[in-house]
Amino acid sequence: MTRSYELTFIVKPDVDAANFAVLLEKVKEIITAEGGSITRLDQWGMRRLMYPIRKYREGQYVFALAQLEALSIGRIENRLRLTEDIIRYLLIRADETATAAAPTVMPQAEAATPEASSTAEPESTSETAAP
Repeated sequence: MTRSYELTFIVKPDVDAANFAVLLEKVKEIITAEGGSITRLDQWGMRRLMYPIRKYREGQYVFALAQLEALSIGRIENRLRLTEDIIRYLLIRADETATAAAPTVMPQAEAATPEASSTAEPESTSETAAP
């Protein structure tokens, strides 16, 4: 049974464009060799890292949505770990309910109407005079 997974990985910043394209093909081959398929691949570009990873302060981010078998996850992670140009990766199961539950049209803000912006007045408390 295949499920949707999200794969995000960071490539060393000193990898040139030609080697970067070869690395992307290698990642695609790793996934397809295990019976999976990539449905979407986004290159986010060079970004500064929050903390140094292997003495790198920047990295090239890549995000992929893939359809994978659950049994192949461990083998894919092992191959990603052994890929020298990838300094960090994260492979998680995609939340399929989040896209189904998200509204397609954003409702207009109700606070913009005068009726919705008025708030109920707090009840007044009667003070009793001390005898």
